[in-house]
Amino acid sequence: MKTKEVTQLLKTLGWHTYTDEVGDKFSLFHLPDRVVDLGYGIRKYGREQQLEADVTASTEAFSCGCKAIDPGHRRYAPLVRRRRGLCYQVPAITEEHVRRASDESIAWAQAQDLDKALRDHAALPTNAPGARPIWHLAALALLGDVAKLKFYQASFEAGDRLGFVNYVTKDYIDRTVSFAERLAARG
Repeated sequence: MKTKEVTQLLKTLGWHTYTDEVGDKFSLFHLPDRVVDLGYGIRKYGREQQLEADVTASTEAFSCGCKAIDPGHRRYAPLVRRRRGLCYQVPAITEEHVRRASDESIAWAQAQDLDKALRDHAALPTNAPGARPIWHLAALALLGDVAKLKFYQASFEAGDRLGFVNYVTKDYIDRTVSFAERLAARG
């Protein structure tokens, strides 16, 4: 089986597939309260084929929050990552392997405590690296911690970046406060 065939099969199973800016393949599966993201690929491994898949789970609200804070952020933001991805190494990847990867990914995502993951992101330090500052800010907004976000805003206005990585500018903080206030107004 080739990656293109895996993509077609995932579509028939209800996944929405896309390719990122560097050509990696992903599929999203929407459940009522969460979204499952499956990054996948097929490769040769000696005489065998290997289906590798990384799995994450999130919510539409968290992804929208990250996008509101950082308009350049990809359309999906993970709340929870599976520590070890799925890996099937067999003489030939079949439809059954893809179906099993789909089922396992969905079951894993359903078992995740996304509320705890949101609280964990909110508890991250301001000097967290990578995309974590965006996740931290989005989590605070979704949890309704407007007071903490306004403290961040006042600190940035006073010239104290609170240890945030360089790419997090005052505009990021302002957008986060605005996002949190819109959420709070909705009740």
